[in-house]
Amino acid sequence: MEFGLHLPNAGPFANGPDIMRTARTAEELGFHSVWLFDHLFTPVNLESKYPYSPDGSYAMVPEFPFYDPVSCMAAVAGATERIKFGTRVLIPTYRHPVVLAKELATTDAIAGGRMILGVGAGWMAEEFDAVDVPMQSRFARLDEHVALMRQAWQKGTVAHEGRFYSHCEAGFGPQPPQPGNTIPIIVGGHGDAALRRAARWGDGWAVSAAGDQLSADADKAVGERLATLARFCDEEGRAIDDLLLVGQGFLGMPADAFRVQAGLGIDVIDLIAFAPIDQVIDDATKFMTEVAPALT
Repeated sequence: MEFGLHLPNAGPFANGPDIMRTARTAEELGFHSVWLFDHLFTPVNLESKYPYSPDGSYAMVPEFPFYDPVSCMAAVAGATERIKFGTRVLIPTYRHPVVLAKELATTDAIAGGRMILGVGAGWMAEEFDAVDVPMQSRFARLDEHVALMRQAWQKGTVAHEGRFYSHCEAGFGPQPPQPGNTIPIIVGGHGDAALRRAARWGDGWAVSAAGDQLSADADKAVGERLATLARFCDEEGRAIDDLLLVGQGFLGMPADAFRVQAGLGIDVIDLIAFAPIDQVIDDATKFMTEVAPALT
């Protein structure tokens, strides 16, 4: 099991210089990867229910900044040399697929092939309304969005006439320099629909379960979801061992909590810390020098 560090692109401590400092420090400390959230905004009057808290409440408030993850990845690519970077997760359907495919491929090419793209269908109705995308079509749009991006990346050309998107035949470049000229895509979401997508066309799963992610039952719920994913993979003629499983935790969690996740087969843990930058750096340093060696 390896460890990633979440960059402060959202919340009360989010700011540009600290995003870059955290990324560079994570590389120096030997983290596997750095990760970013994605939202367009936080509504003043939020009616949508957050699916990953027991009561549907959402921790972000309108006053907190939310830095765009696509732009942040480009900055991280230029500021680092080895560390992988990605989203956990991006909502692609807020953006046109060809434009997004171009932006991501360009960043991945500049970085020498270090991007991991976590994608999700989204849950906040207010964001879909703002970009004039019908929320009820978000699952089908995600399927078509990913298929179009992969066509552009892998073939170096794009020609598409689908239910939601169309594009004339044209050349496309740069292509991602990773194997197969593509960017690994992990699927976010905890429901059966998300797990079926991970099994059908995903390169991995952003591990989660409904409700409180820190409850005593969270690991049991994740284990049940992993068993379901394994069954769906088998139905697709794939093995769950071939998927990258990216879990989530918090700096400061006890070592035993990470051992449980390792026992579930999770490959990478994305560590989150909502704290001032100096505390995050101190905690990350302590984790990588004292905790991680006992877990790997």
